Amino acid sequence: MNRHKGLKLAGKEVISLDIGQHSIQMVVGKPNTGSIDVKHAISLRTPKGCYEKGRITDMETLKTSIGTTLDSLKIRTKTALCVVESNEIITREVLLPAAEEEQIEKMLAFEIQQYMPIELSDYMVQSKVLEEVMENGVAKSRVLVTAVPKDLSRSYFELIKSLNLHPTVFDIESNALDKLISSNFLVNGDSSIKDHAIAVLDIGYSHLNVIVFEKGHYKFNRFIGQGSQSIDQNLVSFMDVSFDEAEKMKSDIAHLNKEFELPDEFIDPVDPQAQKMRVLNIVRNTVDSWVDDIDRIFKYYTTRGMGNTIEQIYLYGGSSQLKGLDAYLQDAFGIPTSCISSLTNVNISQYTGEAALGSYINALGTMIRR
Repeated sequence: MNRHKGLKLAGKEVISLDIGQHSIQMVVGKPNTGSIDVKHAISLRTPKGCYEKGRITDMETLKTSIGTTLDSLKIRTKTALCVVESNEIITREVLLPAAEEEQIEKMLAFEIQQYMPIELSDYMVQSKVLEEVMENGVAKSRVLVTAVPKDLSRSYFELIKSLNLHPTVFDIESNALDKLISSNFLVNGDSSIKDHAIAVLDIGYSHLNVIVFEKGHYKFNRFIGQGSQSIDQNLVSFMDVSFDEAEKMKSDIAHLNKEFELPDEFIDPVDPQAQKMRVLNIVRNTVDSWVDDIDRIFKYYTTRGMGNTIEQIYLYGGSSQLKGLDAYLQDAFGIPTSCISSLTNVNISQYTGEAALGSYINALGTMIRR
């Protein structure tokens, strides 16, 4: 969540960092009222052994990698924002009597312990009002409470300071995305996105994050502890290859729904077509396990209320670029599915970097203040 409420960044050049286990996304640009001007969008490989499940494990090597890139681009801004996700971050939705934000925070101070059985002194706790609702004729506030381990957040601030940057905002993935969806940034130009329920899937290397929105309002998110790393691990195990070779096999897949025509007679296991079919089956089986976990989350949503139905799925994150993943998931769920390929009001006229903005959604969302 935001470390400084009411922080004004409009018109100021900032750098937004999204650090993951496989890669680091950096966006340099200016957030404006209702738009973002992007100057640079850079993706670099996270050095091995530096980052594990939301935790920085080798500060010095990570600092060197990021610092070298910043120096090469001659980036001068010192205002730094950071977005992170970890299964150690706890979120809870609380329903409280409608009140001003200051009063809500006072109520939470007394009641938070029953919602989060944690040692509060070890956590940085933030809250935000999601929406006002009526319950039995009484106005209530849906409040999202987020607790981040202090030592986890402290490590990010130490990293940013070591880069001679000023740590200004610390955010989480679901909140960054919420700001994009609830603002005037249309995903793939879809103006009806706030008219129905959608699921947005962040397909990462070490995890999946399933985030559900209903008529433009954040409802909940669930963290799944597997991502494209699971594909790589299965390819390494079953194909007896290295992780680098596994990544190449994965990237060489033409389409997840591709069918191979093989002769009915004996198939030579070293035949290139047979090898491709085997790789494809391993990847499909792994994705099928994702489908099972995602389906449980969808069913949780549909059973929460009459008429609850996921009507659209959007994919983003580096691993969403697996060829044919959108079509494969669409077939699995019977729900229109597409990768996020564009955002309105993101000005890329001075853009330097990779063409696809889908990998930078979290970093972009973190730049939005409201």
